[in-house]
Amino acid sequence: MAAQGYATPTDDQETWREASPPPGRLPVHLVAFVQGGVAPILGVRGINGRPIVGSAVACRVREMSVLRLFLDCARNAPLLEAVSAGSAVAATFSRARDHRSIQVKAASALLCEAEPGDLTEIARQCAILSDELVDLGYTRSQAQAYVAFDPTCLAVVEFRPDRVFTQTPGPGAGAELRR
Repeated sequence: MAAQGYATPTDDQETWREASPPPGRLPVHLVAFVQGGVAPILGVRGINGRPIVGSAVACRVREMSVLRLFLDCARNAPLLEAVSAGSAVAATFSRARDHRSIQVKAASALLCEAEPGDLTEIARQCAILSDELVDLGYTRSQAQAYVAFDPTCLAVVEFRPDRVFTQTPGPGAGAELRR
C-alpha cells in the first residue's frame, strides 16, 4: 500500500496486477487480507428477489480458491435460506483502520459444516478486529460486542469467487481487479 497511511483503489489495482495469481487461485495478499481481522459482509438475493445483507464474523480460505464465511444462524436465517435456494453471493471485506475494502462475487454458494480449527481461527480474526477497533477509539466492551458470536450457532457459506472488485473509497472504487 501507498505510504500516505490510507488505502486507495489504485493501490488495490496495482497490487492485484503485480500478484498475477494463477487462474482459479486468489493472490496471497488477498487471502491474507480476508483472513486478517476485517469486517465481512455477505449479500444475496432473497427468495422474493430483494437484497439481503448479513454480517459474517470471519472468513477462512481453503486451497487459495474457496472462501468460507462464518455467520450467526439465528440473525441470518433469510440470507442462509437464499443461499440454500441458489442465490448469487457478494462478500465485501473492509478493514477498519483505513477502510480498504475488497468485494468478491460468485454465481452461487453452498451451506457447509464447520471444520476442525475453525473456531480457533475465528477467535484469532475477531481478536485482531477488536484490537483495531479499540485503537480507533471504541471501548473494549464495544469492540468485543461488535465481534461477539455464538460458537454453537454458526453457519458456513462457502464459494469460489468468480470476480473480485476494489471497493476501497476513492477514485476507481468499484473497479474489477483483473490480471
